[in-house]
Amino acid sequence: MNNDVTIIIDDVIKQYRTLDLSEEVFRSMMDDDPQLEADYQEWCDTMGVSSRKGFAYYYEEYIEQQDSVWDSLDDQDE
Repeated sequence: MNNDVTIIIDDVIKQYRTLDLSEEVFRSMMDDDPQLEADYQEWCDTMGVSSRKGFAYYYEEYIEQQDSVWDSLDDQDE
């Protein structure tokens, strides 16, 4: 269940790229799907963050991870 939320958030971020737009789309998805909203709340509880800030928290970690991948590729080119 928590893994499903992570997959959905990853997909939204990949598709919409910016934090504002990604979060807006994800919140719209939750408005349309009460089960997703419940799963997201559980996911936030597991992550130890509020549901208000959970998406932004994950987004920042996701972007840092992507930057780290690019940095390691740049290091190999040197």
